[in-house]
Amino acid sequence: MVTWRDTPRNEVWSSYRSFFQSRGYALWVVKGYNLKPPNNNPRTPDGFSYENEHSANGPHGYGAGSPLHFPARTADSRDVFIVLLSDGIIGDNCVDTLRSIATGVNAAIDRNHALPMLQEIHCDNLVFGVFPLVGSYFAPAWFSNIAQVLEAMSQVMEGVAFLHDHLVAHRDLFPSNFLSSRRNGLWIPGKSQDFLRPRYYIIDFEWAVRFSPDSDPATRTVTGPPLSWDIYRRPPPPEMLSELPYCPFKADVWQVGKSFIRIVEHIENQIPEILEILRKMSTDRAEDRSSAREAVSQLNEVIARLPPQILQSPIEQVDDYSMDEGDSLEEE
Repeated sequence: MVTWRDTPRNEVWSSYRSFFQSRGYALWVVKGYNLKPPNNNPRTPDGFSYENEHSANGPHGYGAGSPLHFPARTADSRDVFIVLLSDGIIGDNCVDTLRSIATGVNAAIDRNHALPMLQEIHCDNLVFGVFPLVGSYFAPAWFSNIAQVLEAMSQVMEGVAFLHDHLVAHRDLFPSNFLSSRRNGLWIPGKSQDFLRPRYYIIDFEWAVRFSPDSDPATRTVTGPPLSWDIYRRPPPPEMLSELPYCPFKADVWQVGKSFIRIVEHIENQIPEILEILRKMSTDRAEDRSSAREAVSQLNEVIARLPPQILQSPIEQVDDYSMDEGDSLEEE
């Protein structure tokens, strides 16, 4: 995994182009700073993502991303992205988790928002996962009204509750790991009503942990950050800062709560009950936080009571919501 991270993405993936071609996947090609499909055929619908009439005929590409990801096209023009999941030393937890919740029966359950894994490919000690190439990152700029952002929150929180019901803790629940079924492409501001109900997916289970149903609940804990502190750059919940074991499910809830507070706190006067739920999710005391299941139930109850004039109110764009490396989550 270290070699792949330290080597230019195009260089390392190009060396596997023939291998993936033999498995039925043509890697996309480099065009300037972007990656483009290997042919001009229209993309075959796959049921995981959609265009609108403003973007369907526009240019499409795949920009900067993790060196562990690379897009590809199948013989019947379905677009996917291939992810290096494990090198046989690092990543076994990720493979185990995805096999459990992103394949088979669980992958088809409507409450499960983990992006499905279509195929697992082995090459010597390497394990790759093939996933549908879906849409864009979760972004407030798409939301034309409060109803749309609350729908997105509800779907993501339902997805987290599903993971926790199956004893999976994600450990990296920030907006860059929430994807919309709206594909990248030409976007015309003010036309977002064309996507009133996209589906939202949870991705990147690199740091996830899964516990056995037979395990003692008291042992379902982790210690410290998923990576060493000199590498880890996500905002940490308070318990992560100690050297004591802590509940990763409560930490997940903290991450989601903090993420959504950043996105909607500027409209608190219109949805105060929503902010109350999010603040309970992200309180410093882990034992005082709601569970994911409790939180999504409370959220949906509040949404059902909101009047149409609130739900249809426009929501301003939030410039700083991604909470990527080095961000602080202190409320102003």
